[in-house]
Amino acid sequence: MKVSGIIAEYNPFHNGHAYHLAETRKRLGSDYIIVVMSGNYVQRGAPTIIDKYSRARMALKSGADLVLELPVCFSSASAEYFCFGGVAILDKLGVVDNICFGTETLDNSPDGEAVLVKELSEIADLILDEPDEYREILKEGLKDGLSNAAARAKAVEQLLGGKYLEILETSNNILAVEYIKSLKKLNSQIKPVPVARKMTAHNDTVIKSGYSSATAIRNAIYSKYSLTSLAATLPEDAYNILMDQYLVSFPVFRDDYSLLFGQILLNAQSAGDLTKYFGVGEDLANRMLKHKNEFRSFRQFRDLISAKNITKATAGRAMIHITLGILESDMRKLFDTGNLNAVKMLGFRKSAEPLLGEIKKRGSIKLVSKLADYSPDPDAEGADMILQTTAADMIYRMVCMNKFDADIKNPYEQEVIII
Repeated sequence: MKVSGIIAEYNPFHNGHAYHLAETRKRLGSDYIIVVMSGNYVQRGAPTIIDKYSRARMALKSGADLVLELPVCFSSASAEYFCFGGVAILDKLGVVDNICFGTETLDNSPDGEAVLVKELSEIADLILDEPDEYREILKEGLKDGLSNAAARAKAVEQLLGGKYLEILETSNNILAVEYIKSLKKLNSQIKPVPVARKMTAHNDTVIKSGYSSATAIRNAIYSKYSLTSLAATLPEDAYNILMDQYLVSFPVFRDDYSLLFGQILLNAQSAGDLTKYFGVGEDLANRMLKHKNEFRSFRQFRDLISAKNITKATAGRAMIHITLGILESDMRKLFDTGNLNAVKMLGFRKSAEPLLGEIKKRGSIKLVSKLADYSPDPDAEGADMILQTTAADMIYRMVCMNKFDADIKNPYEQEVIII
């Protein structure tokens, strides 16, 4: 049994994702592909444009065999946490041979894959080892007002060379470094395998027939672009699911969370009221307090409080953590694989039942199909990841019901998707 793993957001699922699944199976001869997918919240610090069960169904219809949920504490966090959570889940399943990720910098030479993995590994080793020179350059960059990502890139360039800086210029390669770093940290036997992205860059904002980025698709939906025009860039099943959910639970935008965040912000009296939430440093908390009377919407405020050393993504993540009540104290405990003992199963293909049997035999993590049957480990420290995610899902449901005046199942009523 050969099993490949993919970590993804699928926000929403598009032709490029379908290509990635097909290419993974073709190149690696995968009998099964497991996707660890973000639930209802993503790394940009935003709710997903369409709910997690709809996106899981899209993935299963397009080639995935099993879709597991990345808990909200990881899915809404920076690349380091996002990748660590996904890799830790794949590792604990006990059946995964490789993790397959997209890249814009894979050339077609015979040794192109090996060279890229080697270069990504060298960057991961540098960040993991943190030699004195690296820490000094990083410290200097942060002192000069650079964001953590920019300061890290500067250190990589100075210590490894300009070629390595070019590698870090794409979002997918940044994630790839973190995947490899996580594999090393966990001493995992899973092998990293890059696959060239098809035609369009991760952050490309232009809709193109055939292959468009998720960013371009979301922007088109946000700007009320004709949904029928998206049919050319989504698999047919994914497009039909999108249309079936239109004005039922889709589309959801970060501004739909404006009043939820705004109330917490306006009640905050000191930086300490905000720094207790994960990802909210003192500088960012002070900027929020300074500008809180200028708050109009989630998106507007995120842009307002961004600065040279605070990216929009950093601000957005901090804001969503505040909205969902994800605390710094909880997250530090959750960043420990000892507390990762169960994972929510969103859906699977009937043909993957042998895979589920192998996970049950060889894995060190429990697959949860029904929340009603789930009980947290009484010996685990910190917040329970599944219950924390469920609480965040209840907020997503409330937003959808209010926005679309629709009756939507609560998380305890949702059933695992079987195709």
